[in-house]
Amino acid sequence: MDNKFTRLSVVLTSICLSLAIVLSYAPAWSGKKNKPNNKPEIIEELTPERLASLDNQKILYAYDSLGRKDPFRPFVDFSQIERSIPTETGRPLTPLEKYALNQFRLVGIILAGEMNNYALVEDPESVGHTVHTGDRIGNASGYVKEIKLNEVVIEEPYIDIFDKHQTRTISIRLRDIDEEIILHLDSEE
Repeated sequence: MDNKFTRLSVVLTSICLSLAIVLSYAPAWSGKKNKPNNKPEIIEELTPERLASLDNQKILYAYDSLGRKDPFRPFVDFSQIERSIPTETGRPLTPLEKYALNQFRLVGIILAGEMNNYALVEDPESVGHTVHTGDRIGNASGYVKEIKLNEVVIEEPYIDIFDKHQTRTISIRLRDIDEEIILHLDSEE
């Protein structure tokens, strides 16, 4: 008897589960398909009178940015990472110290021995200037360290983010060595 009862309960449970599964899929098998309505549902049509009444309503929330940081600004102010060393006050600036180094164009080089090399640089106003080794150039206290065959090497002091005095080396090169004039003066001839 116990065996019959177990068998009967298993059969009834199976039938109930099968019936529940079949009934859950019945709408899909009926052939009626629920197509989504792509048209937006109009809840309330806005008339000019209704729009005017909305303007007169009290605003529940307004963002006030006063005293808050701008979320689109970077955390690190990159303009303060490197600072140039201030120039000596009281000394008038030369025309070469009025412009940034990237505004100069190297036009020509005259090689006349190790310490007698000259370079011709052009400022943004198309005025030519001759420079020698040791001349000041650029608005960040740079000076000409060396004049080579096709470039002028400039050292520029600056203060890094740790307040240490550092020196960066910058080269101004001739654009096309074939088009520019390079003059070798040999004192032996």
